[in-house]
Formats: sequence, C-alpha cells, structure tokens
Amino acid sequence: VFLLVLLALGWPLRAPATVIAPPDFDALAAGSDYVIRARVTETTAELVPSATGRKIVTRVKVDVLEVIAGEPPADLVLVCLGGRVGDEELIVDGAPVFNVGDESILFVKGNGRAFSPLFAMTYGQYLIRTDADTKRRYVARGNDVPLESVDEVAQPLLDAPAAAAVKASRNLAQALSPDEFALEIKTARRRQGIHVDDTK
Repeated sequence: VFLLVLLALGWPLRAPATVIAPPDFDALAAGSDYVIRARVTETTAELVPSATGRKIVTRVKVDVLEVIAGEPPADLVLVCLGGRVGDEELIVDGAPVFNVGDESILFVKGNGRAFSPLFAMTYGQYLIRTDADTKRRYVARGNDVPLESVDEVAQPLLDAPAAAAVKASRNLAQALSPDEFALEIKTARRRQGIHVDDTK
C-alpha cells in the first residue's frame, strides 16, 4: 500500500540497497547462464502486479551479435526491476543501465527470475567503446572505466566522479579489446571444466 501511495504521488522510489560483492573473474565467467555480445535495440518500462501491489520493470530487447558462452534464447529480452512509467519511477541502486544503441558484453544470470538479469548486477556489464583518436574498440566496466586486465573485475566499482578521473588517466591502447575479453571468458570457463563451443 505504501508503495502504491508513493507511486501515485509521483515520488521516485528507491529499492532497498543491495550490497553486491565484486565477483572474481572466474566466478563471473563460470557462474553466468550465458555470455553474449549484444546491442540494445529497445527499452520498455511497465507496471506489473507484485506481492506488495505493483512494481515497475523494464524490458530490454537486445540484438545478440555474438554468443561467447552458453545458450541464450533466440529472442532475448532482459527483464530488470526498476524504471520510469510516466511520472512514476523506481530506482534500484547498483543496477545496470541500458541505453538504446549501446553495445556490451553481458554476463546473464537468472533473467526473468531475479531482479537483475546480470550476474552481480553492474559487475556483469562490460561496455564496448571506441577510442575517438585511433578508432580502436575496447571494453569498459559498467562505470565506463576501461578494463586493462581481467583481474580488475574483482575490484569495487568506483562512483561516477572517481571513475571519470581514472578513465581520463588510462591509456586506451592498453584496454582489452572485445575479442581479447571474449577469449579470456572462454579460457576461464574451460578452467572450470565447462564446455566451450568455439564454432559460435
């Protein structure tokens, strides 16, 4: 009832904070249902029934460009708790942000069953960016800090000001390319005894 009143007043709601420990890279790679390189094509927020009345979820339609590991469904739509419907908004701290047109490597876990479709929320999102000077594509963490080593996966995500400062200090030529990161993911899954299909 309290949720309904706040939504009716148009106040943004913030879901209770969830403390997510950064996963190490092997746990991230092996613990995901599947890993894909994908582009966001559409996002749609809607109100749906819940045990407490109703909640806002955002459905993120993606175009799967590459299957790195596992078996994603043919028509993939990620379901995320939170979003905005008219004047009503539900904010989930630590949740990944999906923008139409963004290309990312996504570690999907529990899509449609958990409040976040990614393993460890934003720790399961790796943006693919392009160096404006060299046109080289590279991988960045969910806070847009270029990823130079898979060891950095286990480091806490910095807030926006700190992340921007680190990004400005990085040599983008040293950041992992999407192909290099994909190879690291496959190698990590093999280390865990998980079959990897190199024909994809």
